[in-house]
Amino acid sequence: MYKKALAAVAVVLSSGLAHAQSSDKTGWYAGLDIGASRSDVDLNVPGSVDADKSGTMFGISGGYRLNRNFAVEGALARLGSFDYNATTATDTVSGKLEANAVSLAGVGIWPVTNAFSVYGKAGLALTDAKLTASSASGLTPVGDASHTGTGFLFGAGATYDFQGGYFAKAGWDHYAKVGDGSTGQGDINTYLVGVGMRF
Repeated sequence: MYKKALAAVAVVLSSGLAHAQSSDKTGWYAGLDIGASRSDVDLNVPGSVDADKSGTMFGISGGYRLNRNFAVEGALARLGSFDYNATTATDTVSGKLEANAVSLAGVGIWPVTNAFSVYGKAGLALTDAKLTASSASGLTPVGDASHTGTGFLFGAGATYDFQGGYFAKAGWDHYAKVGDGSTGQGDINTYLVGVGMRF
């Protein structure tokens, strides 16, 4: 029974792969992205913190599609700028967290039709987090902090191909372990749309 089931699955998959063969778009590609970001970084500042969790992201990406189901992609992204205010018994501390990332990921692609595909990706991101702080009264000792480190990157989304090699995409990227003890550490998620071109 299991052999028959496996054989049936293999037939369905092979027929689907054969149908998707016409959507083979191997080669180089590049694109521009913009969207919204959400920070879950627990900021390392004194007092009761009121932090802006939402920001704007933008970036560039490029890669090479080895076959219809796999690509290698690199990207440079500004993950956002997040303002905060923190109150203590005698002072108010304010500033912002800024985060950027350089990433390299493998992308798994499933062509649903000749033009429409869905994808998932996983890789590593080198993130740079900068925390600035200033004291309203000068009574609280504060200083700027920064951290550069490596964390995992996960993402998913969809692309749509137009004639002439152009494409549009929408996706979600998750950057893990942004920052450290000096800045505060946490995850940042981005929700983006983009346009690009295949070469």
